[in-house]
This record gives sequence, structure tokens and C-alpha cells, in this order.
Amino acid sequence: MFNESWPWKRDLAHAAERLERARLGLPAVLDQAVDGELDGADSYEAEIEALYLVERDVMNGAFAVRRLLGMPSKVTKATRETKARVVRYPLRVGAKTPDVWDAIGDLTMYDREAPAEVMVTANEVCNLFVHSLIMRFAWTLESLALGDWWALDESDPRVECTPDELAGWLVASDKSSTQHLTFIPLRELVRIMRLFAEDEVTMVTNRRNPQGRMHSTAS
Repeated sequence: MFNESWPWKRDLAHAAERLERARLGLPAVLDQAVDGELDGADSYEAEIEALYLVERDVMNGAFAVRRLLGMPSKVTKATRETKARVVRYPLRVGAKTPDVWDAIGDLTMYDREAPAEVMVTANEVCNLFVHSLIMRFAWTLESLALGDWWALDESDPRVECTPDELAGWLVASDKSSTQHLTFIPLRELVRIMRLFAEDEVTMVTNRRNPQGRMHSTAS
């Protein structure tokens, strides 16, 4: 449990802002790194560093939200009940569940042509990141949905374009990987992080259940 939640909420807000900037900013930085346009930086190290900074904000943000959810007096009931819209790609029938080595491959064991849009809790989103076996950056063209990018016909001239938007992440925990791969949009993760960062508790109600255990509800 956190001693005080406000420093975590403050940093959660900062991380959300950085991730929002990374949506279009990260592809640009990676292009500069590959082209050797970053002064005094080795191209490979610059690329890894740019990706790491985003990964750090994602993982720290997911951990912070998950811990805040575990403290009933620190987050209002309305915020605790928030959900995210994600897309799941099922494991193909008869396909082998991915192991650590498969997780860094092309992930063809999941059927990208059978997406299912679902609503999941903020806790489920965070657990996917914190316990991720697979965590893959998902790229697209600016303002083009990830599914539409994947579905472009080979004759479409846009297939020759370099993706310039970080759409989100393809993630799976060791448990969820046995059933599906989940696409979590960057905008959804940022929305959740901001919601928790801006949440203000004005009242805490404590009640004991028939077994004598104390339950707190924040509003």
C-alpha cells in the first residue's frame, strides 16, 4: 500500500502526457535514430532508449493504477468501475500456446482476421501489462485504425508507407496467451491513467460486514 496516493497520481498524470506525445512523437524519434540524425547518439542505442522510455511509462503506470485499485480509500467507486475497450485476437484452433521464444516471433498463432471488441476492467488492462509474456508495440498510419492498417489490400499505395503512429500495444499474460492476444489502444491506456490521476476522494465511508471485517468506500 502507498503511504500517500497524491505523488503517485501526480506522476501518473505526467506519464499519461508523455505517452500521448509518444503516439506521434515516438515514430519520428525512431526514424531519426535509424537515419543517424540524433547528435552524438549511436543509432541502435538511441532507438532502444526511445522505446525503453515509453515501456517504462506504460509499466509504471499500469503498476500505479493496479495498486490504487487495491486501496479502496484512495480512489472513488466511479473511477474504480471504469472499463476499457480492447480487441482480442483468438488463438488459432490447434495452435500451440506461445512460450517465451514464440513471444518474440511473428505471433501467427493468433488469428488477426477474427477480432473481437470487448470491454474489460482497468485492473485487467493493468494485469496484462504487469504480467505480460507478450508486449509488442503496435504501429499504424496516423488516423488509421490498427485493424484497417492490417486489412489494407496489397494494391493500396498506403502499404508502402512507413507507419507514423503508435496505435497501442499487443499484449498477453502467461495465462491469457492460452486463449487470445489483446490489443490495448494507446488512447484507452492514456484515458485510464488520466482518470486515476485526476480522481479526487472527498469522503470515505467505513462499514463492517457481519464477519466484522472493515470495508471502505470512497466517493
